[in-house]
Amino acid sequence: MARTKIQAIDVEVPFRIQDLIFSTTDKKGFIRSTNDVFLTMARYSLKDVLGKPHNIVRHPDMPRCVFHLYWEYIQRGDAIGAYVTNIASDGAYYRVYTLATPLQDGYLAIRFKTTSKYQKIVSDLYKQLCAFETETIAKGVSNTECIQASLDVLNEKLRGLGFANYNAFMIATLEEEMRLRDEAMKREQAASVWNDVVAEPLPADVSVTGVMSRAVSHLTRANAVASSLFESVGSLLSLQDKLNQNAHAITSVSQMFEMSSINVSLEASRIGTQARCLSVIANHLGESSQKVCEIADSMREQIDTTSGALGAAVFCLAAMRLQVETMLDFCRKNLTRGSGADDDSQTKLLADFPRQHVRATLIDLLDAIAVQQATLMPTMEDLIKNLRRLDGDFTSVKRSMLTLRFAQLGGKIESSRISNDSAIASLVDSIGKDIIGTVGQISELESDLTTVATDIRMSFRRMTELQGLIDAIRLIAEEPDQAEEAGPAGQGSSGRRAA
Repeated sequence: MARTKIQAIDVEVPFRIQDLIFSTTDKKGFIRSTNDVFLTMARYSLKDVLGKPHNIVRHPDMPRCVFHLYWEYIQRGDAIGAYVTNIASDGAYYRVYTLATPLQDGYLAIRFKTTSKYQKIVSDLYKQLCAFETETIAKGVSNTECIQASLDVLNEKLRGLGFANYNAFMIATLEEEMRLRDEAMKREQAASVWNDVVAEPLPADVSVTGVMSRAVSHLTRANAVASSLFESVGSLLSLQDKLNQNAHAITSVSQMFEMSSINVSLEASRIGTQARCLSVIANHLGESSQKVCEIADSMREQIDTTSGALGAAVFCLAAMRLQVETMLDFCRKNLTRGSGADDDSQTKLLADFPRQHVRATLIDLLDAIAVQQATLMPTMEDLIKNLRRLDGDFTSVKRSMLTLRFAQLGGKIESSRISNDSAIASLVDSIGKDIIGTVGQISELESDLTTVATDIRMSFRRMTELQGLIDAIRLIAEEPDQAEEAGPAGQGSSGRRAA
């Protein structure tokens, strides 16, 4: 039976900064578990969403190309961050930042309130994309061609905002949205994101209580470690920004050296035999400049590679922090609610959708973190390798600059012997100033690189600690049930038995 189309209305669903929405789906996008915040925001009952396609909350203001990107990422096993406008059952809307990550047999989506400047920018962009898609389809263009054309427009707009591609955009926006969310909660004097959960006496006769209590204990520590790791992304982003800014400058100045050496040679030829020694020095300048250009080109490629690795590390750290926070929020709420008696309809619902049980949902959340951890460790190892290669490139450039500096000083001495010709002296002096400036730039980058490399090495210890805590939580979640547990996830639910 076809679903009744919901008419969108210009009313926003109230959304608290500390709230986290999550849901899991199978590979085809059908909802198999969710939390109470999802139900509150979307204004559905649990029975209305389980087993339904996740696009029941898709708002008509969302461009097709964005969902195409969304599915493209997760179907190839990659996480994605995206701005999404969702529609509630009554037509009201709520705007979220969505982090979607793959599970072994489905997908997990975590959503939170947006607070950055990018929400307004993206909302305007989405309107343009929707209008473009509507016009394109009206011209008789196929859906596939329309989506590709819309993606081209999206990428062009992102480049206009200073992002090389969508990947760079989502890395920057996930970090900024999470950082601003943390700051907003501090301003609201929330000592933690779960302050709204009031500690209540725990029902002693519910088996889920023991599971949640021990899980919360480990997760509280895990969240502290994950938060510490997330705080380190500031130095990674700072280095990435400096590398991107200086990469072009260093390449440009190396090309300028080559051009300046040619100009010195031309000036020496103009002067004639009086500048014979200067001609020899000009040749040395040319050879040294060419070597600097070659190394600078290689360094530019390595900077691009390292910048990409830095971005991947930032995204992994931010995603994992959000996943750990979501799991702790979920466990705390289930811990304080207890279970309570379930009616027959609820029992049947959970029998039909076993992944809605607390333990099953907890294991899904753990699986999502495991996927992220499996990505993070090699990402950080690759980053260390790239930083080492880049450090080697810096050393090579500085060594070549030293050779160039010797040739320039020789040229300065020779030019001083040639009277009444300030042009050649000015050329040689400008080369010297550029050499000093470039070496200074590289030395500053070397210092930043060393600091970041040290931070990353320290992060490995914290990642190992986090892995141990997550492993302990998994053991708790997969313990055999001591009693039959019931209740929906996020509403005092129970867990699934470990296979």
